[in-house]
Amino acid sequence: MEEPTKKLQVPAAIFERAEAIARESDRSAESVMLDGLSLLFGALPDMELEPEALKDFEDEQLWALVHRRLTPKQDARLRDLLDLGNQGGINSQDEGELAQLVAMVDQQMVLRSKALVLLQRRGHDIDLYFDSAV
Repeated sequence: MEEPTKKLQVPAAIFERAEAIARESDRSAESVMLDGLSLLFGALPDMELEPEALKDFEDEQLWALVHRRLTPKQDARLRDLLDLGNQGGINSQDEGELAQLVAMVDQQMVLRSKALVLLQRRGHDIDLYFDSAV
């Protein structure tokens, strides 16, 4: 069953950049854009993504991973579960959910770190990222 889709108007400069990346990687501009959007807003497929695979990513895809965070709902739930745990009121189901969220955060941190290393090696000034994150 095909997933429902929505139309999106994209500025010409962004589309042209996606086309350039697509030509370099022998892919369609649509697939490049979908991959980028999935990295930013998808259902966290990076839980299965190995850090070694990042070497094949374009710089924009690496930056998308660097800036990726839990959704506000996930972040709030993580904080609630941590509070419950600190108060000693966490049950086994909540412990499982907490473990899953912590694993997501850990995996994101590993991927973010690897992406930053690759970006630095490619000549990007990653200090700007750290300055803006403070």
